[in-house]
Amino acid sequence: MISRILLAIALLAPAVSLAQVTCPLRNGETELTINRVMRNFGKYTVDAETVARKIGDPWDKLTDKDIQVAIENLNIAIACADAVLVNPSEAVLPSKGSLMDEKAKAELKEYYLYFMDDFKTFLIEYRDLLAKTLATPESQRDLAAIVTKNQEMNDKVNHAHKKL
Repeated sequence: MISRILLAIALLAPAVSLAQVTCPLRNGETELTINRVMRNFGKYTVDAETVARKIGDPWDKLTDKDIQVAIENLNIAIACADAVLVNPSEAVLPSKGSLMDEKAKAELKEYYLYFMDDFKTFLIEYRDLLAKTLATPESQRDLAAIVTKNQEMNDKVNHAHKKL
């Protein structure tokens, strides 16, 4: 019973703390831009990448701290996706839209926001998988699921780079 309570706390803690997380700006920046969002995605998903890499590396042991840091940073990446969805201003939309006519620009915006919503949902699933893994005894962890999820993230990012 206690282990189930601990599991519930571990799974709910990332979601609860997300309400306090924002998409950070750098010193001197006054508004969120597409460049900042993309840099933040790279910066705040890299620890999840590290977790997946360490799973297959016998010389670099995966620790609970690695997983916890990945969870915390995925919360920031989720906040960045959410910031775009809440306020899809010109500044956070793909810059190639400025070269398009209004119809093409509207289609790009629609696709981009669809992608961003899907990516946010995916990041939440990834974070929750890491939280579940952290709450599971080390001997019972399904680490292959993390490697698979990480590959899915890379596939989504590569798709976005080609389409957007």
